[in-house]
Amino acid sequence: MTTRQSRSNAQTGMPHPMVHRLRVITRTTILILFLIDCIRLLVLYMWAANQIGINFGRPQLTAGLSPLGGLFDVGVLLKTGRVDPGLPASMIIILLGFTLSLCTKRSFCSWICPVSTVLDGLGHLGRHIFPGIHVSPRVDRILHAPATVIGCLIVGVTLFVIPAAVIIAQWSAPYWLFSDLSVLFLFVQPSPLIIVGIVVIALSLWLGRNVWCSYLCLLGAFYGLVSKASPLAITRNAEQCISCGACSSVCPAHIDVAASTKPLRSMSCTCCMECIAACPKDDALSPQLFGRTHVAPLVVAFIIGSIWFIIWMLALITGTWYGQIDPATLSQALTSFASAT
Repeated sequence: MTTRQSRSNAQTGMPHPMVHRLRVITRTTILILFLIDCIRLLVLYMWAANQIGINFGRPQLTAGLSPLGGLFDVGVLLKTGRVDPGLPASMIIILLGFTLSLCTKRSFCSWICPVSTVLDGLGHLGRHIFPGIHVSPRVDRILHAPATVIGCLIVGVTLFVIPAAVIIAQWSAPYWLFSDLSVLFLFVQPSPLIIVGIVVIALSLWLGRNVWCSYLCLLGAFYGLVSKASPLAITRNAEQCISCGACSSVCPAHIDVAASTKPLRSMSCTCCMECIAACPKDDALSPQLFGRTHVAPLVVAFIIGSIWFIIWMLALITGTWYGQIDPATLSQALTSFASAT
């Protein structure tokens, strides 16, 4: 069956359309909130630089722009029990990604990460414009290897090698308090990183896949390795499958779901469940625990949302989302940051 026929099947007879719609709504909402917080952060900087007279406070979702700082803070937490008082949200986001990967595959990447949302959209658009390039499973694993190895090395060094005292000493530094702003500047000001971004966008369109999250994101590669331990996996029922190929044609990670004979343990699987939503045959594909217990797709979506909500509420209750630095000190640090940039 051709790819076009598969896509036609994917658009009709969907037994689980609500899963697809729910994921689109969730990702779009988070992306919009993230972009709003990016604007708030830039407005805050302009206010500190005396360019405008208003600001809307310190945003927190932009802390996701500083994953390295979050990893360092997780290391300090594990070694000393102390929490970064300045930008602890970056640590919470890292812990959320790790927890989701351990429980529901790389669902952080497919349900929450705003970068993945944009690049998945570009890959989806590219599949409709260009013929795309098929990558065999063996080549795919080879391309994944560098990011996985480097990602694990970075995680290991940040968590277990660098002394906690070294990181704690940086907590009050302006560049640490506003590390997310430093990263944001790399995207809004002329820099070599913009060229990298253009190349990634072009490749995502041409290849019809999310190149960054597939082969370049070091944290995503680490999450993929962690997801191997997840008890949840998409499983194909060969007796129910009609071999239409719809599942493989819509998979953002280009996994050949239709050819799977065992529960999908691939590090590339993000539990987006697009394959299940596209399948025209009920029960041919389903999430399963330990390869035995069926779990309804909407229940999986509920679990993902519940994990996110519980971790976020715990962070709010314990004061590890907004931080503990008083506004005057934070304002002074931002002013120092603005004068140095």
